Amino acid sequence: MYLWHGSAMLIGPGIDSSPHAHFAVQLTLGLDKPFRARLGPDQPWIETRAAVFAPNQFHQIDCGGDMLAHLLVELPQRQQTVSTVMPAQYDALPHFAQVRAAFAAARQGRLDSDMAREAAQQWLHCAIPQAQSPTGFDPRIARALDWLAANPGKEPDGALLAAEVHLSESRFTHLFRQQTGMSLSRYLLWMRLLAGVAAVARGENMTNAAHQAGFADLAHMSRTFRSTFGVVPSELQKMTIAFKRNPA
Repeated sequence: MYLWHGSAMLIGPGIDSSPHAHFAVQLTLGLDKPFRARLGPDQPWIETRAAVFAPNQFHQIDCGGDMLAHLLVELPQRQQTVSTVMPAQYDALPHFAQVRAAFAAARQGRLDSDMAREAAQQWLHCAIPQAQSPTGFDPRIARALDWLAANPGKEPDGALLAAEVHLSESRFTHLFRQQTGMSLSRYLLWMRLLAGVAAVARGENMTNAAHQAGFADLAHMSRTFRSTFGVVPSELQKMTIAFKRNPA
């Protein structure tokens, strides 16, 4: 796992998931063979080599332990313009070759965090070109998201953030949901989950990671993690996690 603020890339044997949804855009690629995915327990399975899962899109993956790569990226500015695509064709583009080379390097233990980030940006550009140039997003909500990014570990209420961007609390909470597609409380929960992953990356055990991320206990984090990502957080302990808070 390569982890930066707002994004994560995972490369390794796939873990079959239960149906789940999360705030991030998710790109998934079968490295050696296709995988199966479906968009809910009552939906048909679709076999594909590549997929794009839109934010808040329920999905489930069945890969039988084959090698997969995933990229999860927070794109609140674009969340309403990104669509689920399955099967996707971005892996057939000529400029996806850079991303494939990064996957090969990762499997040989030769991919550092900076190289992985470059590959992640190229992957996102191949799959969702418009994600690189968000338009029509309210600058006040953008400033609020920037404030949250610059103050990790702090969980302000709506009144504080509204004051930061010179809005009333009611106007701010309405605008935040309209622009990002989720409530402020749900977004803060997403940030706590990412903080828990970062704590594990720093070497904390799961209990300490849960407390540092602001959860009442490990059980609370585990339930939230499973409902969001479809797997239990103990899977993190099986991964080598390269963590870099500042992507620049």
